[in-house]
Amino acid sequence: MLDLVTALVLWSSATATVAVVLFIVWWRNRAFVASLWWSGAFALMSAGRLLLALRGHVADTLAIEIAVALSLAGFSLSLTGFSVLDRLRPRPWFLLPLGLWVLGCLTPAFAASGSFRIMLAHGTAGLAYLLHVAVLRRAGRRSPARHWLSQIFWFAAGLNLVSLVLAALFPPADFFSYRFAAVALVAGLAALVATVIAGARLLVEETEQGLRQLVETDPLTGALNRRGLAQRFDAMTANGRRDPPLLAMLVFDLDHFKRVNDRHGHQAGDLALAHFARIAAASLREGDAFARLGGEEFAACLPVSSLAEAKAVAERIQGALGSTPLSVEGRFITITSSVGVSTRPRPTATLDELIAAGDRALYAAKAHGRNCIMTDDDTPDGDERRVRQRTHVAPQE
Repeated sequence: MLDLVTALVLWSSATATVAVVLFIVWWRNRAFVASLWWSGAFALMSAGRLLLALRGHVADTLAIEIAVALSLAGFSLSLTGFSVLDRLRPRPWFLLPLGLWVLGCLTPAFAASGSFRIMLAHGTAGLAYLLHVAVLRRAGRRSPARHWLSQIFWFAAGLNLVSLVLAALFPPADFFSYRFAAVALVAGLAALVATVIAGARLLVEETEQGLRQLVETDPLTGALNRRGLAQRFDAMTANGRRDPPLLAMLVFDLDHFKRVNDRHGHQAGDLALAHFARIAAASLREGDAFARLGGEEFAACLPVSSLAEAKAVAERIQGALGSTPLSVEGRFITITSSVGVSTRPRPTATLDELIAAGDRALYAAKAHGRNCIMTDDDTPDGDERRVRQRTHVAPQE
């Protein structure tokens, strides 16, 4: 039968192997910083398990206090890795389990009671797993791998809670005389294997997401490109969705953009494009699509209830742009835009038709003096379209 020391050594070896693999993943793709944090996390956990296995051969301070502290520090690095992955700031409360362990080590009960040490270790580990669930939910992103990771973390948190209760009901002298230690180790190893499998799937998902982002976004502004806009448009019209009933296309063109390049340099022009993209994207809803069509021309596609609603969004973007001048080397540049707005019924709308109608309205806005908003109803084609719509309306009984 496998003894606890051998099980701990195997656990330490497994986590060390995962740490090395994650480090290699980061080494081959330095942009994937989360992998480096996770490599450090598994390395610390490996060291902690190994020190616990050496109990009796090294000082108790190393085999108990430092061993558990290393494992909990590994949890903190793991939490940081998930935050970095989701482009969120790491939080001080990632260190809460480690801090509670350190405070517990300073209490008189820690030295006097083996059961207290086991309860404290399981309690802080369970808290660390619950924090992982919170961090995954904090990002608001959903995927099969994230779902399975959340389930695994819930299982591990519950396992530690049960171990804590059992240690309170059947107080052991130390970990190696704890009658449920073997069960806890086997279940923990199973959770580790499941975590590695789900984590590998998460790495694949993030890699695929990164590739999609490269293919579907404009590298200068971060907005979608035409391919990305087409993908989002297809999602908006999928499954015959009819609420809201219209799709609007807002086509923007930065006014006198050539003057910005000529007077302030092409770098200022690039900054102007990125500046406008940030302001426009911040003024849209999460489900709306914003893209760079080319040059200084952008487009936003969004579901609306009326043409007036779409025009109000364009006015909001124009207002935000006008009130936020661009700063370039201490100089402020006011950027304005002309906007063409078009709408079509959602079930029958096509991307090409919406963009073409928006372009016609945009040309009308430029002809009207720029820095204004025109709709496709303001164009001659708009008059013809309204006539056709009235002609094809079925008589009501």
